[in-house]
Amino acid sequence: MLLFGKGGRRVLTISSVTLARPHPAIVGKMVPFLQQIGITVSQVTVASDLPGLITLHTDAVVISLAHTSTVRISVEYVMREVMRLNPNVVLIFSSELPLHKKQKNLQYLLSAYFSAIDIVSVDSVPAPLSNAIHRCLYICSTDLDSQARRHTLTATLRNW
Repeated sequence: MLLFGKGGRRVLTISSVTLARPHPAIVGKMVPFLQQIGITVSQVTVASDLPGLITLHTDAVVISLAHTSTVRISVEYVMREVMRLNPNVVLIFSSELPLHKKQKNLQYLLSAYFSAIDIVSVDSVPAPLSNAIHRCLYICSTDLDSQARRHTLTATLRNW
């Protein structure tokens, strides 16, 4: 849902998230966290679920960057399908590793779709969030372990 806040600033309220490429270690922490802050979660269980769960009305998708996933499809395939189905969706990437260890690969993946992209993480949340049209959020599994980091993540998602 697209809203406009103070000074006409674009604010996207994320009310639902689709786990497009789930990984058990992330899902176990992320689903309860998202539900606790009032976000509805749906999960792809097979590749054929993608077109039904990712539509022009999908607020955000989570794509695990782990080597394996419960859905046996590659990150590249999921990204291609997500961008085909909803090129304006908020992209949330997750991994067990911190962003600085995944940033180069993530930038490469995103370069196929965007000339420039702002990757936000708990460690790099701008204040206030800028008006960038194409944005993505990176969540490291340890972001869900610390109360302070969960608080920052909650504020980021609520003010997206």
